[in-house]
Amino acid sequence: MIMGGYAELKGKALDWVVRSQFKLPLKRMPNKLVVTPLNVRAFFGDDFKKRVKSRELAVEKINDNFLVEKNRRQAALLCTGEVGASAFADNIYVLCHVPKVNEIIFVGTGGGIGKEVDTADVHVPHTCKRMDKVLEVLIPLDIPAKADEQIIGELLPLVKEEVEGLRIKVHSGIHATVPFVCSETRNLLLSLKRQGVLSVDMELSVLYALANYYDKKAVGIIRIGDCPLKGLMFWNSVKSKVRLKGEIHRRILYALLKYLFD
Repeated sequence: MIMGGYAELKGKALDWVVRSQFKLPLKRMPNKLVVTPLNVRAFFGDDFKKRVKSRELAVEKINDNFLVEKNRRQAALLCTGEVGASAFADNIYVLCHVPKVNEIIFVGTGGGIGKEVDTADVHVPHTCKRMDKVLEVLIPLDIPAKADEQIIGELLPLVKEEVEGLRIKVHSGIHATVPFVCSETRNLLLSLKRQGVLSVDMELSVLYALANYYDKKAVGIIRIGDCPLKGLMFWNSVKSKVRLKGEIHRRILYALLKYLFD
């Protein structure tokens, strides 16, 4: 240990890191967070604040993050976690050291590889295959990457209810996380598909594994973009069903607000 605890995430060091990365003092961090690799407004839409306020919730913009409160008694921070396993792990590692934080919900996008998975579908994974390759120095390799089943039991029905009528499917199964962009080869994707994996991204297993290790509760919501094994590549998927995907993100937001504040 370095003198004064300089290199440990606690006390003044933890408060400084939280202020630096999330622009909030440690004492103001709520117990529930929603983290997206993308910018919060980029994911949920430019009218994000208006939609939240329409639910009679207060919204405070803190840099690129948003603190949402109800009657000053319930609060949740919606924040950016950065893209890619390494950068995302840096932020989640910090959050897992915040004593008040006990629930972290991930929302992001990923590629679909399951036979029944199509672009714009939603996947709420129960478990992840750890292929992120960035946590070896932080936690043991055999730590599982599993969602909190109680949260899934409460949140999954809300997501299904909100997206009803949009003609998409909501899945809940196995997910995989790879470390780098475009690092999933066709052979790798075919192998994962044979193992029952439905989707792949670059962040989620990092959250599940760190949350499992540090005794936090976590769950992820993946909106499917590309489906490379079906010929829909990422650079084409961003132009596919754009309005539908935006509406799905707004419906996911409503499901989250119901879960967090109703």
